[in-house]
Amino acid sequence: MLSLGFFCIASWIGSFLSLSENLPPSFMPKVSPTKVSSNLDKLLSNNREFLETPKQRLNVWSTTILPTRFLKIDWGSKESPPTKAKLSNVSVSKVKQSKNQFCSSLPDIASEKIPVKTASVLPIPRLIESSLNNRDLLSNKILRSLQNFFNFSTIEQGVTTPVVVVRRDQDNYEVWVNNRIVATLPDEIEAKSMQQRLTQVVNLPRLDANQFRPALVDGIPALMVGNRFLFAIQKEVSHSSHRSGELLAIEWINNLRSALQAPALSLVEGQQQMYGLTPSKKKMFGLASWYGGYFHGRTTANGEKYNQDELTVAHKSLPFNTFLQVTNLKNGNSVIVRVNDRGPYIPPRSLDLSREAARCINSETAGVVPYKAVILQSSEPKKFLKNSSISTANLKPGRKLAVVSDY
Repeated sequence: MLSLGFFCIASWIGSFLSLSENLPPSFMPKVSPTKVSSNLDKLLSNNREFLETPKQRLNVWSTTILPTRFLKIDWGSKESPPTKAKLSNVSVSKVKQSKNQFCSSLPDIASEKIPVKTASVLPIPRLIESSLNNRDLLSNKILRSLQNFFNFSTIEQGVTTPVVVVRRDQDNYEVWVNNRIVATLPDEIEAKSMQQRLTQVVNLPRLDANQFRPALVDGIPALMVGNRFLFAIQKEVSHSSHRSGELLAIEWINNLRSALQAPALSLVEGQQQMYGLTPSKKKMFGLASWYGGYFHGRTTANGEKYNQDELTVAHKSLPFNTFLQVTNLKNGNSVIVRVNDRGPYIPPRSLDLSREAARCINSETAGVVPYKAVILQSSEPKKFLKNSSISTANLKPGRKLAVVSDY
């Protein structure tokens, strides 16, 4: 009631001031009839149209009752990252680069930079779904100022974390959480599905962002919240981005944790959580090389198709599906790889990494580097969805199963 009364009084005063300032001289008090008639003769003697727009600017005062939903919208500030209303001005080259991105070669990152001359022909990003119904009506600075002026403590309790989808082009849909990009998907249906699930999760009253973690569910890289399944990264997504699905899962988890102000995971920490692995006391030392494009798509020793974008390794004698934590002794970078092939056969090399694994430890340019490898062992049961078909044919003796529920 107080705010309503304030608006009414402000509207009345503004209307009075506007009326008094813009009245023509002929309507002012204490004006003699002689002056009125002389002014009328001058008006009729001029060759002008009778209805003429006055040159004096009219000051019109008006008031608007703002809904409480307006105070819940984050219109951004000088310190905050781009908000949803500003997403149409975000450069494609700036969005693709992320601090949480692992194992990218320097040439690939450089090729993502778009020259200024061609920036005008880029597709304009479009916010395809959002709770902001009145965006682009006023400047963000004005809206932020209004929020600060009418910011009551009782309204701040209802603020929700926004989850939106931005379409960059036909096969590029971005999911944003709290003004930060989380994931890029090639399909709008998948993007909206992820948006719906994230909206349910991030609006929980007692959400702990440290519970976001990567995992393998039904053998597919996935995002988890504690022990509950959130979203799976299918092969179509990893193929469209030419990235490992396991790396994407860790990167998206880190993006979510960063958006919710939780510390990010290192590459090895994310892989250990995903595979459920712990280090053993068995270590290896030697020289590691890598192999890539010429063997891409060919059959490996264990019957798989070699994929240079996956995190695998070839060894002469270690059992297939053995996990190794390989560290480049020249720079200390580490990555976890899985044995799926035999080799190398050029002494004194003892490991042959995939191209993606070589990028993770920054050995792609050097070609051959000294390494230390730790053999890892399983410490967690293999995860399956509650309604999925569980097959025990590929399980090792003694390996336990865990059934996780969908969100």
